[in-house]
Amino acid sequence: MRIFFVNHNENESEKELLIFLHVPKTGGQTLGRIIDEQYHISEIIKVKDPQTVETLLNEIPNEKVTKIGCYVEHLETYFQQVPKGDEHINCIYGHMYFGMHRYLSKPYTYMTMLREPIDRVISHYYYFLGKNHFKTDTSFEEFITKPKFFNFQTRYLSGGNIPDLQLAKENIHNHFSIVGITEMFDESLFLMKKQFGWEHINYAKKNVTASRPAKEQISKVFIDLIVKHNEIDIELYHYAKNLLELKIQALDHPSKQELHDYIRIQQNGV
Repeated sequence: MRIFFVNHNENESEKELLIFLHVPKTGGQTLGRIIDEQYHISEIIKVKDPQTVETLLNEIPNEKVTKIGCYVEHLETYFQQVPKGDEHINCIYGHMYFGMHRYLSKPYTYMTMLREPIDRVISHYYYFLGKNHFKTDTSFEEFITKPKFFNFQTRYLSGGNIPDLQLAKENIHNHFSIVGITEMFDESLFLMKKQFGWEHINYAKKNVTASRPAKEQISKVFIDLIVKHNEIDIELYHYAKNLLELKIQALDHPSKQELHDYIRIQQNGV
């Protein structure tokens, strides 16, 4: 059952539309399921294709929409309706780069999750491999040395195909309520819960990549290649993780106790 709780003490006109940038293999599918329980289905637009907003709206031929599973026509309809006062959409999320807010006429805020970059790259490859997403046989070395996969997380947050660390940091500072960290999922979810007024959160991890090796099992040569090609992502990750830790440190004592209890319940079920 879907329950609408978000910003339930505010007037409709005062709500911020939540834009969730789902970077692949960061725990976003699990978070997406949680979001689905916090909004009514009529309030959500889901985007499934990893593109810039401009590409979504202008460059994808209509005949390809159903093939890529991207609700481009829904986005176009929404953007046409908003200027006329139709503001019933309260959440847009999916595989999309930063920039959606430029098409909105109502208040908004962003959120996302980032993951330790080396682990994310490994998970991304084995997810593709397991889902037969490669058009040709692609080795792990080929995958991690393809430029289109370099600094993937920074591309999302800087809003384009050229990763820009400074722009990504500025976007976080100016537009994001929170950037969660996959390795601190419960802490991130707790802060999101408090930030957005979410309730009754129970989750099981979704879209976990099975049969992938641990980072420690990967050759040092490959690890060094991943580091070389994802230095910007690594810096962005540590920047965002530090911000999250500062948010936790800034909690008052009752909230810190609440966080402690929340983590215990999520991890132990008691």
